Amino acid sequence: MKKIKGILIDSESNTVKEVEFENSLTSYYDMIKCDCVTTVLYDNKHDLILDDEGLLKSPIKGFFEISDVGEFAGNGVIVSFNAKGEWGPHKLNVDEVKKRVKFFQFVNLNGSILKVYLS
Repeated sequence: MKKIKGILIDSESNTVKEVEFENSLTSYYDMIKCDCVTTVLYDNKHDLILDDEGLLKSPIKGFFEISDVGEFAGNGVIVSFNAKGEWGPHKLNVDEVKKRVKFFQFVNLNGSILKVYLS
């Protein structure tokens, strides 16, 4: 199986880093720590692959948001895609992606739910 590079967003350790892995569904499951994935368009050439059941985990691993993309529970990885929809190595600047990612958690304060940014 061919190895590719992606950008892993780890909401447990609040890190964003480039990783190299085999381009197989099993590798995505292992890396994101899930049993079912879904995708969100990161830009017109990249997908954000996510844990489809991130909000159903107990406890929830963590949350992150990407400016102009959305808010998500659990971990994710960014990879490119081609005209056939096949995933491949990302073509992004990792430092630019890091600037767009913010980790957060929800806190119950006297009955009010607050969104608190961690980074």
